[in-house]
Amino acid sequence: MVILQDCFLLNITYWILCSGQGTYMKKIKKMIVFANLKIFMKSRAEVCEYVEDFKNNIAGIDTSLIEIHLMSDFLSFDYMKKNLAGTDIKIGVQDIFWEDWGAFTGEVSPAMLKDLGCDSAFIGHSVRKTLFHETDETVNMKVHACLRNNITPFMFIGETREEHQAGLTEIILKRQLEKGLFSVNAEMLSNIVIVFEPRWAIGQQDSASMETIQKMHIKIRNMLGDLYGKDIIPEAKVIYGGGVNIENIGAIVKIPEVDGAGAARASLDALHFLKLISIIESEAKSRRKGYGN
Repeated sequence: MVILQDCFLLNITYWILCSGQGTYMKKIKKMIVFANLKIFMKSRAEVCEYVEDFKNNIAGIDTSLIEIHLMSDFLSFDYMKKNLAGTDIKIGVQDIFWEDWGAFTGEVSPAMLKDLGCDSAFIGHSVRKTLFHETDETVNMKVHACLRNNITPFMFIGETREEHQAGLTEIILKRQLEKGLFSVNAEMLSNIVIVFEPRWAIGQQDSASMETIQKMHIKIRNMLGDLYGKDIIPEAKVIYGGGVNIENIGAIVKIPEVDGAGAARASLDALHFLKLISIIESEAKSRRKGYGN
């Protein structure tokens, strides 16, 4: 009961700010969706098939309403970028290094990625934290590398199952935001997408509950408000990732504080992912209509 009351009060505050009943009007924003393709594609032939299926079926999507990012592995990036040119689909990568050039064996230069037309990059995905020991400090350096090269960073925040069960979620998210956004000003923040990804939901058949998703998106926005001022609360780009699928995406994106979502397994079939995109697009149309645009 306390949790529901807390979420209700937070939502009323957010609604006042975003509806014009308070000082801060919500800016009309595109909704955002990404496909995390990981390295499930094992050959160029599979990549070609995916790109062709996607390219041949996107004509009806209104990209003035929704921003679509296909997050590729490094080897497939250039092919996807060239073969989806002219479609308004953005092609990104799943990690990036924090230095533009130098003696860093095995790393990938953000400057070279930008030269090839890279639009976006994941920063601090749960897999990078779990398997490759990504820290809040390296996340921050990579965020700045993206901003320096005009690449949109998708900065992931979220707690582990152990942290969640211990009631540490808010402490963890606050720390990740403060450290990940160190030396990032409000203007820079406008070019960053924050992805709330509860790490305990990764790879599961379903997402966190709708109540949890809404509550945490409101809290994340309020944390950003503490860092940057109240104006940023409705303006910040905050999306959800973690257990997203065709069955739950409609409910997730109907949450007003959620600006979009990302999918992994649900994006591996291009036609299936396009169905998911169409659901987000429908919500984007509803939001635009609600604001009289």
